[in-house]
Amino acid sequence: MADLDDITKILIEGFLEEPMDNYCYPFRFKYTEDHFRWLREEYAYYLDNPQKYLVHVAQPSEQSEGAKSVALADLIDRGLDQRKDANKKRVEAYVNVTNRHYEPHGFVYEWAEKQITISVLTVLPDFRRHGVGTMMTEWGMNATTEKGWPVTVCAIPMGQLLYAHLKFEIIGTEVVRAEDEEESFSSAAMVFSPKV
Repeated sequence: MADLDDITKILIEGFLEEPMDNYCYPFRFKYTEDHFRWLREEYAYYLDNPQKYLVHVAQPSEQSEGAKSVALADLIDRGLDQRKDANKKRVEAYVNVTNRHYEPHGFVYEWAEKQITISVLTVLPDFRRHGVGTMMTEWGMNATTEKGWPVTVCAIPMGQLLYAHLKFEIIGTEVVRAEDEEESFSSAAMVFSPKV
């Protein structure tokens, strides 16, 4: 919990070009305090519920300029009616699409509670392409291999390269588009099935 402000800053800096954030939170650069507040509150909730969520933080060596990268599982949207940084209609469309993952015939339904889902993985731009994302993903993969569970993720194009390299397979594509809008974004549902 002592790292909550740093974690929030990393998420904001790490997702400057992330399609979901650009789509759902298009006003985050205009209402920076509001965006920081709600993102911080969301991650406080994760940290307060360790039985369900895990926030995994990697820190660079002592010689580095002092930065962190972060990965964690799952999604909630808090304060949607009060947020100035969000497009409510788009966030609701996103939540509707992601909730279908766990419904019958959804991308990850067959594994139910016996899977680990990587919901967010971000590395600060200055630390990308140094193996941090691979290290953090492999940590999750190793944790599930012991149980024989799969690792699931919905990846944007930049992330798909990492996950494909780590032997994740694409099992579907999801498109998020709010009603009566042309703009949308898509991601690939991917799974890594450990050999038991």
